[in-house]
Amino acid sequence: MDKKAKKMLRLRGVGEILAARFLEAGIDSYEKVAAAGEEELKKIKGMNPRAVSGILAQASELASEAAAEPKKKLAELCEKSAVLTGRIQEIASDVRERFREEITGRIGKKIEKQIAGIAGSLDMVTTGAGVKQKRAAKGLARAEKHLGIQAGAGLEDIRKSLKKARKSLKRIFP
Repeated sequence: MDKKAKKMLRLRGVGEILAARFLEAGIDSYEKVAAAGEEELKKIKGMNPRAVSGILAQASELASEAAAEPKKKLAELCEKSAVLTGRIQEIASDVRERFREEITGRIGKKIEKQIAGIAGSLDMVTTGAGVKQKRAAKGLARAEKHLGIQAGAGLEDIRKSLKKARKSLKRIFP
């Protein structure tokens, strides 16, 4: 049984055979079930006429939930991205404060480059352009883990953590 048929099984009153017949009739999503209407569904062999109105109501509800889900996930990604942006700003100010003399050299430039790259990636996640949500969620989780730098960490440890976080965020974008 394929994914679309399994999806149809979520509708109360639809079994494996009826789900297969829905697919044969070209009805492979909740939106299509809701759009089909009572008359169209009653034409499907094995459909209980008394169950049609309930199936239509369920399909409409599930279709509206499915439409709202991507927006909800994008909002969660934007929220997590904003939290990480704040964390990056904290790290940057902490590094400037604790390592004033040392950041003028080569390591300082590398750290600034990593911070700028991370901030740019987080901005791209926030806009949602070309972002696959599942991949973005994983990348943000990895970056968050790497940005959990200890308060007393040395400059080299901070640089390495920032590099790993930036690499995690780069993987988000194909």
